[in-house]
Amino acid sequence: MKKSALLLGVLVAMPAFAGDDYGYRYSSSCTDCGYETTRTVRSNSYKKASRKTSGYKNTITNNFYYIQPGAARTDYRAQNYYTPKPDYSNSYQEPVQEETSYTKKSYSSKMRKYFLAHPFFQPEQGQFGSVTDVSYATNSFKFDTIDGTVYNLDTTSGSYNDPNNPIHGDSYLSGKAETTQFTVKEDISYGISNNLSLLAMAQYDSTEVKIKDWKDRLDSSWSSDDKTDSDSGINIFGIGLQYRFVDDPEWIAMASGYYQHQKDTANTFVGEIKAGYKVNRTTLYGLGRVGYSVLTDGHIYGTGLKYGQGSWMMLAYKTDVDNVLYIEGGAGAFSVLNKYMTLNGEMIYGHYDWHDQLNIKGAIGFQPGDSFALNFYAMTSLWDSAKDKTLKFLSYEVNPVDFPKLDDGAGTITPLFTDSKLLYTEGTYKLKNYNEWKIGVQAILYF
Repeated sequence: MKKSALLLGVLVAMPAFAGDDYGYRYSSSCTDCGYETTRTVRSNSYKKASRKTSGYKNTITNNFYYIQPGAARTDYRAQNYYTPKPDYSNSYQEPVQEETSYTKKSYSSKMRKYFLAHPFFQPEQGQFGSVTDVSYATNSFKFDTIDGTVYNLDTTSGSYNDPNNPIHGDSYLSGKAETTQFTVKEDISYGISNNLSLLAMAQYDSTEVKIKDWKDRLDSSWSSDDKTDSDSGINIFGIGLQYRFVDDPEWIAMASGYYQHQKDTANTFVGEIKAGYKVNRTTLYGLGRVGYSVLTDGHIYGTGLKYGQGSWMMLAYKTDVDNVLYIEGGAGAFSVLNKYMTLNGEMIYGHYDWHDQLNIKGAIGFQPGDSFALNFYAMTSLWDSAKDKTLKFLSYEVNPVDFPKLDDGAGTITPLFTDSKLLYTEGTYKLKNYNEWKIGVQAILYF
Protein backbone atom coordinates (compact mmCIF):
# COMPACT_ATOMS: atom_id res chain seq x y z
CA MET A 1 0.00 0.00 0.00
CA LYS A 2 1.37 3.36 -0.93
CA LYS A 3 1.94 5.76 1.94
CA SER A 4 0.40 9.23 1.45
CA ALA A 5 0.94 12.28 3.62
CA LEU A 6 -2.13 14.35 4.48
CA LEU A 7 -2.30 18.06 3.80
CA LEU A 8 -5.33 19.57 5.51
CA GLY A 9 -7.15 22.64 4.24
CA VAL A 10 -7.26 24.15 0.81
CA LEU A 11 -4.01 25.09 -0.94
CA VAL A 12 -4.49 27.27 -4.02
CA ALA A 13 -7.82 25.57 -4.45
CA MET A 14 -9.38 28.96 -4.97
CA PRO A 15 -8.56 32.65 -4.94
CA ALA A 16 -10.96 33.18 -2.04
CA PHE A 17 -8.61 31.25 0.23
CA ALA A 18 -5.36 32.71 -1.06
CA GLY A 19 -3.62 35.25 1.11
CA ASP A 20 -5.47 38.41 -0.06
CA ASP A 21 -6.02 39.58 -3.35
CA TYR A 22 -4.93 36.00 -3.99
CA GLY A 23 -1.78 36.53 -1.98
CA TYR A 24 -1.14 40.01 -0.70
CA ARG A 25 -3.22 43.14 -0.38
CA TYR A 26 -0.72 45.82 -1.27
CA SER A 27 -0.78 49.18 0.46
CA SER A 28 0.90 51.60 -1.88
CA SER A 29 1.42 55.31 -2.76
CA CYS A 30 1.50 57.18 -6.06
CA THR A 31 1.22 60.65 -7.46
CA ASP A 32 -2.46 60.14 -8.02
CA CYS A 33 -3.18 58.59 -4.66
CA GLY A 34 -1.81 60.52 -1.67
CA TYR A 35 -2.17 63.86 -0.01
CA GLU A 36 0.00 66.92 0.01
CA THR A 37 -0.44 70.67 0.43
CA THR A 38 1.19 73.04 -2.02
CA ARG A 39 1.21 76.83 -2.31
CA THR A 40 1.69 78.55 -5.62
CA VAL A 41 2.87 82.11 -6.24
CA ARG A 42 1.88 84.11 -9.23
CA SER A 43 2.40 87.70 -10.31
CA ASN A 44 -0.58 89.63 -11.61
CA SER A 45 -0.33 92.98 -13.39
CA TYR A 46 -3.43 95.18 -13.56
CA LYS A 47 -3.86 97.96 -16.14
CA LYS A 48 -7.25 99.14 -14.92
CA ALA A 49 -9.03 99.55 -11.67
CA SER A 50 -10.42 96.21 -10.52
CA ARG A 51 -11.50 94.15 -7.52
CA LYS A 52 -11.79 90.38 -7.87
CA THR A 53 -13.25 87.96 -5.38
CA SER A 54 -14.37 84.40 -5.70
CA GLY A 55 -15.38 81.31 -3.69
CA TYR A 56 -13.87 77.82 -3.71
CA LYS A 57 -13.79 75.44 -6.61
CA ASN A 58 -13.44 71.71 -5.70
CA THR A 59 -12.37 69.23 -8.35
CA ILE A 60 -11.43 65.57 -8.72
CA THR A 61 -8.74 64.86 -11.29
CA ASN A 62 -6.56 61.77 -11.72
CA ASN A 63 -8.05 60.31 -8.54
CA PHE A 64 -7.00 63.35 -6.47
CA TYR A 65 -9.49 65.41 -4.52
CA TYR A 66 -8.46 69.06 -4.83
CA ILE A 67 -9.66 72.06 -2.82
CA GLN A 68 -8.53 75.02 -4.90
CA PRO A 69 -9.54 78.70 -4.60
CA GLY A 70 -10.94 79.65 -7.98
CA ALA A 71 -9.07 82.99 -8.23
CA ALA A 72 -6.79 85.12 -6.10
CA ARG A 73 -8.40 87.85 -4.00
CA THR A 74 -6.88 91.34 -4.21
CA ASP A 75 -7.45 93.77 -1.35
CA TYR A 76 -6.25 96.92 -3.01
CA ARG A 77 -7.61 99.23 -5.64
CA ALA A 78 -5.46 100.30 -8.61
CA GLN A 79 -6.05 104.04 -9.23
CA ASN A 80 -6.00 105.94 -12.55
CA TYR A 81 -4.84 109.54 -12.30
CA TYR A 82 -5.78 112.35 -14.70
CA THR A 83 -3.24 115.17 -15.01
CA PRO A 84 -2.94 117.96 -17.58
CA LYS A 85 0.22 118.16 -19.62
CA PRO A 86 2.10 121.45 -19.52
CA ASP A 87 0.95 123.96 -22.11
CA TYR A 88 4.03 125.38 -23.75
CA SER A 89 2.18 126.88 -26.72
CA ASN A 90 -0.33 128.90 -24.67
CA SER A 91 -3.06 126.82 -26.23
CA TYR A 92 -5.48 124.59 -24.39
CA GLN A 93 -4.93 120.87 -24.57
CA GLU A 94 -7.42 118.21 -23.50
CA PRO A 95 -6.41 116.35 -20.38
CA VAL A 96 -4.76 113.03 -21.10
CA GLN A 97 -5.33 109.92 -18.96
CA GLU A 98 -2.04 108.68 -17.61
CA GLU A 99 -1.99 105.02 -16.79
CA THR A 100 -0.29 103.75 -13.67
CA SER A 101 0.31 100.01 -13.22
CA TYR A 102 0.55 98.11 -9.98
CA THR A 103 1.90 94.59 -9.54
CA LYS A 104 0.97 92.48 -6.55
CA LYS A 105 1.82 88.87 -5.70
CA SER A 106 -1.10 86.70 -4.64
CA TYR A 107 -1.21 83.22 -3.18
CA SER A 108 -3.55 80.31 -3.67
CA SER A 109 -3.48 77.04 -1.75
CA LYS A 110 -4.18 73.56 -3.12
CA MET A 111 -4.94 70.50 -1.01
CA ARG A 112 -4.50 67.08 -2.59
CA LYS A 113 -5.93 64.00 -0.89
CA TYR A 114 -4.65 60.47 -1.50
CA PHE A 115 -7.21 57.70 -1.66
CA LEU A 116 -5.81 54.85 0.40
CA ALA A 117 -7.91 52.11 -1.24
CA HIS A 118 -6.32 52.85 -4.61
CA PRO A 119 -4.77 49.61 -5.99
CA PHE A 120 -1.50 51.49 -6.75
CA PHE A 121 -1.14 53.23 -3.41
CA GLN A 122 2.10 52.78 -1.47
CA PRO A 123 3.73 54.84 1.29
CA GLU A 124 6.21 57.54 0.37
CA GLN A 125 9.74 57.60 1.77
CA GLY A 126 9.78 57.27 5.55
CA GLN A 127 6.01 56.64 5.76
CA PHE A 128 4.09 53.52 6.79
CA GLY A 129 0.98 51.91 5.35
CA SER A 130 -1.13 49.39 7.24
CA VAL A 131 -3.93 47.20 5.90
CA THR A 132 -5.90 45.09 8.38
CA ASP A 133 -8.05 42.69 6.36
CA VAL A 134 -10.87 40.78 8.09
CA SER A 135 -12.64 38.29 5.81
CA TYR A 136 -14.89 35.24 5.63
CA ALA A 137 -14.63 32.81 2.72
CA THR A 138 -16.30 29.56 1.74
CA ASN A 139 -15.67 26.86 -0.85
CA SER A 140 -18.07 23.97 -1.47
CA PHE A 141 -18.77 21.20 -3.94
CA LYS A 142 -20.81 18.03 -4.20
CA PHE A 143 -19.22 14.73 -5.13
CA ASP A 144 -20.00 11.12 -6.06
CA THR A 145 -17.47 8.36 -5.46
CA ILE A 146 -17.09 6.12 -8.50
CA ASP A 147 -14.89 3.20 -7.53
CA GLY A 148 -12.49 2.22 -4.82
CA THR A 149 -9.85 -0.24 -3.69
CA VAL A 150 -10.41 -1.25 -0.07
CA TYR A 151 -7.66 -2.57 2.19
CA ASN A 152 -8.73 -4.37 5.38
CA LEU A 153 -5.90 -3.50 7.76
CA ASP A 154 -7.40 -5.10 10.88
CA THR A 155 -5.29 -8.22 11.41
CA THR A 156 -7.58 -9.37 14.24
CA SER A 157 -10.71 -9.53 12.09
CA GLY A 158 -11.93 -12.77 10.58
CA SER A 159 -12.16 -11.08 7.21
CA TYR A 160 -8.56 -9.86 7.21
CA ASN A 161 -6.93 -10.28 3.85
CA ASP A 162 -3.42 -9.79 2.59
CA PRO A 163 -2.97 -6.07 1.75
CA ASN A 164 -1.45 -7.21 -1.53
CA ASN A 165 -4.88 -8.59 -2.47
CA PRO A 166 -7.30 -5.73 -1.75
CA ILE A 167 -11.01 -5.64 -2.56
CA HIS A 168 -11.82 -3.86 -5.83
CA GLY A 169 -15.26 -2.60 -6.67
CA ASP A 170 -17.62 0.22 -7.37
CA SER A 171 -18.33 2.84 -4.73
CA TYR A 172 -21.73 4.46 -4.26
CA LEU A 173 -21.20 7.16 -1.67
CA SER A 174 -22.23 10.79 -2.25
CA GLY A 175 -21.78 13.89 -0.16
CA LYS A 176 -20.93 17.55 0.01
CA ALA A 177 -17.56 19.04 1.01
CA GLU A 178 -17.54 22.52 2.51
CA THR A 179 -14.58 24.59 3.68
CA THR A 180 -15.05 27.88 5.53
CA GLN A 181 -12.34 30.22 6.72
CA PHE A 182 -12.30 33.31 8.93
CA THR A 183 -9.15 35.38 8.44
CA VAL A 184 -7.47 38.38 10.02
CA LYS A 185 -4.48 39.48 7.96
CA GLU A 186 -2.12 42.38 8.66
CA ASP A 187 -0.02 43.92 5.89
CA ILE A 188 2.59 46.55 6.76
CA SER A 189 4.48 48.51 4.13
CA TYR A 190 7.30 51.01 4.61
CA GLY A 191 8.52 53.52 2.04
CA ILE A 192 12.23 52.99 1.48
CA SER A 193 11.95 55.67 -1.18
CA ASN A 194 9.04 57.35 -2.92
CA ASN A 195 9.00 54.48 -5.44
CA LEU A 196 10.19 51.46 -3.43
CA SER A 197 8.40 49.87 -0.47
CA LEU A 198 9.19 47.01 1.89
CA LEU A 199 6.27 44.64 2.61
CA ALA A 200 5.65 42.40 5.64
CA MET A 201 2.57 40.42 6.55
CA ALA A 202 1.12 37.90 9.00
CA GLN A 203 -2.19 36.07 8.96
CA TYR A 204 -4.39 34.46 11.58
CA ASP A 205 -6.99 32.10 10.21
CA SER A 206 -9.59 29.70 11.54
CA THR A 207 -10.54 27.01 9.03
CA GLU A 208 -13.32 24.45 9.26
CA VAL A 209 -13.72 21.55 6.85
CA LYS A 210 -16.98 19.61 6.79
CA ILE A 211 -18.13 16.64 4.72
CA LYS A 212 -21.87 16.25 5.05
CA ASP A 213 -25.08 15.09 3.36
CA TRP A 214 -23.74 11.56 3.13
CA LYS A 215 -25.80 8.90 1.43
CA ASP A 216 -25.37 5.54 -0.21
CA ARG A 217 -26.77 5.68 -3.72
CA LEU A 218 -27.66 1.99 -3.50
CA ASP A 219 -29.59 2.61 -0.30
CA SER A 220 -30.84 6.19 -0.10
CA SER A 221 -32.12 5.69 3.44
CA TRP A 222 -28.58 5.22 4.78
CA SER A 223 -26.67 8.23 6.01
CA SER A 224 -23.67 8.93 8.18
CA ASP A 225 -22.85 11.66 10.67
CA ASP A 226 -21.18 14.77 9.30
CA LYS A 227 -17.40 14.73 9.45
CA THR A 228 -15.90 17.99 10.72
CA ASP A 229 -12.39 19.23 11.38
CA SER A 230 -11.08 22.67 12.34
CA ASP A 231 -7.72 24.38 12.68
CA SER A 232 -6.75 27.87 13.78
CA GLY A 233 -3.65 29.92 14.50
CA ILE A 234 -1.16 32.36 13.01
CA ASN A 235 -0.31 30.26 9.99
CA ILE A 236 1.14 32.61 7.35
CA PHE A 237 4.11 35.01 7.35
CA GLY A 238 5.54 36.92 4.41
CA ILE A 239 7.99 39.58 3.26
CA GLY A 240 8.56 41.31 -0.07
CA LEU A 241 9.21 44.45 -2.13
CA GLN A 242 7.06 46.70 -4.27
CA TYR A 243 8.43 49.07 -6.92
CA ARG A 244 6.46 51.75 -8.77
CA PHE A 245 8.48 52.33 -11.94
CA VAL A 246 6.06 54.54 -13.91
CA ASP A 247 3.94 57.38 -12.59
CA ASP A 248 3.04 60.34 -14.78
CA PRO A 249 -0.16 62.27 -15.53
CA GLU A 250 -1.45 59.46 -17.76
CA TRP A 251 0.21 56.17 -16.79
CA ILE A 252 1.15 54.29 -13.65
CA ALA A 253 2.81 50.87 -13.28
CA MET A 254 4.36 48.82 -10.52
CA ALA A 255 5.96 45.44 -9.90
CA SER A 256 5.88 43.38 -6.70
CA GLY A 257 7.53 40.24 -5.44
CA TYR A 258 7.34 38.46 -2.11
CA TYR A 259 7.98 35.25 -0.22
CA GLN A 260 5.28 33.65 1.93
CA HIS A 261 5.54 30.78 4.41
CA GLN A 262 2.43 28.80 5.28
CA LYS A 263 2.91 26.75 8.44
CA ASP A 264 3.21 22.99 7.84
CA THR A 265 1.99 23.47 4.29
CA ALA A 266 4.12 25.30 1.73
CA ASN A 267 6.65 27.99 0.87
CA THR A 268 5.34 30.30 -1.84
CA PHE A 269 6.99 32.83 -4.17
CA VAL A 270 4.76 35.37 -5.92
CA GLY A 271 5.50 37.96 -8.62
CA GLU A 272 3.02 40.57 -9.83
CA ILE A 273 2.97 43.38 -12.35
CA LYS A 274 0.18 45.84 -13.05
CA ALA A 275 -0.21 48.96 -15.15
CA GLY A 276 -2.93 51.59 -15.26
CA TYR A 277 -4.15 54.46 -17.45
CA LYS A 278 -5.59 57.52 -15.71
CA VAL A 279 -8.80 59.01 -17.06
CA ASN A 280 -9.90 61.94 -14.87
CA ARG A 281 -11.59 60.29 -11.88
CA THR A 282 -10.82 56.72 -12.96
CA THR A 283 -7.76 54.50 -13.31
CA LEU A 284 -8.17 51.58 -15.72
CA TYR A 285 -5.58 48.86 -15.16
CA GLY A 286 -4.47 45.37 -16.07
CA LEU A 287 -2.52 42.90 -13.97
CA GLY A 288 -0.62 39.65 -14.16
CA ARG A 289 0.42 37.41 -11.27
CA VAL A 290 2.43 34.17 -10.95
CA GLY A 291 2.69 32.07 -7.80
CA TYR A 292 4.91 29.04 -7.20
CA SER A 293 4.52 26.92 -4.05
CA VAL A 294 6.79 24.17 -2.75
CA LEU A 295 4.89 21.72 -0.54
CA THR A 296 6.56 21.09 2.80
CA ASP A 297 4.29 18.43 4.32
CA GLY A 298 3.44 15.59 1.96
CA HIS A 299 2.82 15.19 -1.73
CA ILE A 300 -0.92 15.71 -1.95
CA TYR A 301 -3.31 18.62 -1.55
CA GLY A 302 -7.06 19.08 -1.59
CA THR A 303 -9.98 19.20 0.82
CA GLY A 304 -9.03 17.00 3.75
CA LEU A 305 -10.03 16.49 7.33
CA LYS A 306 -9.38 14.42 10.43
CA TYR A 307 -12.27 13.08 12.51
CA GLY A 308 -13.14 10.51 15.14
CA GLN A 309 -10.35 8.53 16.80
CA GLY A 310 -7.66 8.83 14.18
CA SER A 311 -9.72 8.65 10.99
CA TRP A 312 -9.09 10.95 8.05
CA MET A 313 -10.34 11.56 4.54
CA MET A 314 -8.89 13.48 1.61
CA LEU A 315 -10.77 14.58 -1.49
CA ALA A 316 -7.57 15.27 -3.40
CA TYR A 317 -7.09 17.80 -6.16
CA LYS A 318 -3.65 16.45 -7.01
CA THR A 319 -1.49 13.62 -5.72
CA ASP A 320 2.21 12.77 -6.07
CA VAL A 321 3.21 16.42 -6.40
CA ASP A 322 5.97 18.50 -4.83
CA ASN A 323 5.02 21.95 -6.10
CA VAL A 324 2.03 23.98 -7.23
CA LEU A 325 1.83 26.71 -9.88
CA TYR A 326 -0.86 29.31 -10.44
CA ILE A 327 -1.10 32.11 -13.00
CA GLU A 328 -3.60 34.99 -13.04
CA GLY A 329 -4.42 37.78 -15.47
CA GLY A 330 -7.15 40.35 -15.38
CA ALA A 331 -8.41 43.90 -15.60
CA GLY A 332 -9.88 46.39 -13.19
CA ALA A 333 -11.08 49.95 -12.67
CA PHE A 334 -10.77 52.27 -9.69
CA SER A 335 -12.96 55.35 -9.61
CA VAL A 336 -13.42 58.28 -7.21
CA LEU A 337 -17.07 59.17 -6.63
CA ASN A 338 -16.53 62.18 -4.37
CA LYS A 339 -14.28 63.40 -1.58
CA TYR A 340 -15.13 60.40 0.62
CA MET A 341 -16.22 57.48 -1.60
CA THR A 342 -14.43 55.21 -4.09
CA LEU A 343 -15.35 52.17 -6.18
CA ASN A 344 -13.12 49.34 -7.39
CA GLY A 345 -13.91 46.36 -9.61
CA GLU A 346 -11.77 43.51 -10.97
CA MET A 347 -12.29 40.51 -13.19
CA ILE A 348 -9.63 37.81 -13.00
CA TYR A 349 -9.03 34.68 -15.03
CA GLY A 350 -6.69 32.23 -13.35
CA HIS A 351 -5.07 28.86 -13.87
CA TYR A 352 -4.81 27.31 -10.39
CA ASP A 353 -2.71 24.24 -11.08
CA TRP A 354 -5.58 21.73 -11.21
CA HIS A 355 -8.45 23.94 -12.42
CA ASP A 356 -9.20 27.24 -14.19
CA GLN A 357 -11.53 29.91 -12.89
CA LEU A 358 -13.10 33.25 -13.81
CA ASN A 359 -13.98 35.40 -10.82
CA ILE A 360 -15.17 38.92 -10.13
CA LYS A 361 -14.48 41.26 -7.24
CA GLY A 362 -16.09 44.55 -6.24
CA ALA A 363 -15.23 47.05 -3.49
CA ILE A 364 -16.56 50.30 -2.12
CA GLY A 365 -14.29 52.53 -0.06
CA PHE A 366 -15.06 55.20 2.51
CA GLN A 367 -12.30 57.62 3.54
CA PRO A 368 -13.33 60.30 6.05
CA GLY A 369 -9.82 61.73 6.46
CA ASP A 370 -6.33 61.78 5.01
CA SER A 371 -4.89 58.84 6.95
CA PHE A 372 -7.74 56.35 7.45
CA ALA A 373 -10.06 54.44 5.12
CA LEU A 374 -12.44 51.49 5.17
CA ASN A 375 -12.74 49.31 2.07
CA PHE A 376 -15.62 46.80 1.88
CA TYR A 377 -15.30 44.06 -0.75
CA ALA A 378 -16.87 40.87 -2.04
CA MET A 379 -15.80 38.33 -4.64
CA THR A 380 -17.26 35.22 -6.21
CA SER A 381 -16.51 32.73 -8.95
CA LEU A 382 -18.44 33.12 -12.21
CA TRP A 383 -17.13 29.97 -13.91
CA ASP A 384 -14.88 27.10 -12.92
CA SER A 385 -13.46 24.17 -14.88
CA ALA A 386 -13.54 22.00 -11.74
CA LYS A 387 -17.09 20.91 -12.51
CA ASP A 388 -17.32 17.25 -13.59
CA LYS A 389 -13.62 16.56 -13.04
CA THR A 390 -12.75 13.01 -11.97
CA LEU A 391 -10.20 13.10 -9.17
CA LYS A 392 -8.76 10.85 -6.49
CA PHE A 393 -9.94 10.31 -2.91
CA LEU A 394 -8.29 8.54 0.02
CA SER A 395 -9.70 7.53 3.39
CA TYR A 396 -8.42 5.89 6.55
CA GLU A 397 -11.21 4.77 8.87
CA VAL A 398 -10.98 3.60 12.45
CA ASN A 399 -14.16 1.75 13.53
CA PRO A 400 -15.84 2.21 10.14
CA VAL A 401 -19.61 2.31 9.72
CA ASP A 402 -19.66 1.47 6.04
CA PHE A 403 -18.15 -1.60 4.34
CA PRO A 404 -17.70 -2.92 0.80
CA LYS A 405 -20.98 -4.29 -0.58
CA LEU A 406 -22.01 -6.93 -3.05
CA ASP A 407 -24.91 -6.24 -5.40
CA ASP A 408 -26.34 -9.50 -6.74
CA GLY A 409 -28.18 -7.69 -9.53
CA ALA A 410 -31.54 -8.74 -8.15
CA GLY A 411 -31.90 -5.94 -5.68
CA THR A 412 -30.08 -7.56 -2.79
CA ILE A 413 -27.16 -5.60 -1.40
CA THR A 414 -24.97 -7.43 1.11
CA PRO A 415 -21.84 -6.17 2.93
CA LEU A 416 -18.84 -8.41 2.24
CA PHE A 417 -17.82 -8.14 5.91
CA THR A 418 -18.59 -6.01 8.95
CA ASP A 419 -16.01 -7.04 11.57
CA SER A 420 -13.03 -4.88 10.52
CA LYS A 421 -11.91 -2.04 12.78
CA LEU A 422 -9.51 -0.50 10.29
CA LEU A 423 -10.02 0.20 6.58
CA TYR A 424 -7.96 2.12 4.04
CA THR A 425 -9.50 3.08 0.67
CA GLU A 426 -8.18 4.63 -2.53
CA GLY A 427 -10.61 5.49 -5.30
CA THR A 428 -11.96 8.12 -7.67
CA TYR A 429 -14.72 10.66 -7.28
CA LYS A 430 -16.58 13.03 -9.58
CA LEU A 431 -16.70 16.68 -8.49
CA LYS A 432 -19.94 18.62 -9.05
CA ASN A 433 -21.40 22.07 -8.33
CA TYR A 434 -18.13 23.79 -7.44
CA ASN A 435 -18.68 27.20 -5.82
CA GLU A 436 -16.77 29.77 -3.78
CA TRP A 437 -17.13 33.31 -2.49
CA LYS A 438 -15.52 35.75 -0.07
CA ILE A 439 -16.53 38.93 1.76
CA GLY A 440 -14.35 41.24 3.84
CA VAL A 441 -13.41 44.69 5.04
CA GLN A 442 -10.02 46.40 5.05
CA ALA A 443 -9.07 49.07 7.57
CA ILE A 444 -6.27 51.13 5.99
CA LEU A 445 -3.93 53.49 7.85
CA TYR A 446 -1.26 55.83 6.50
CA PHE A 447 1.21 57.40 8.90
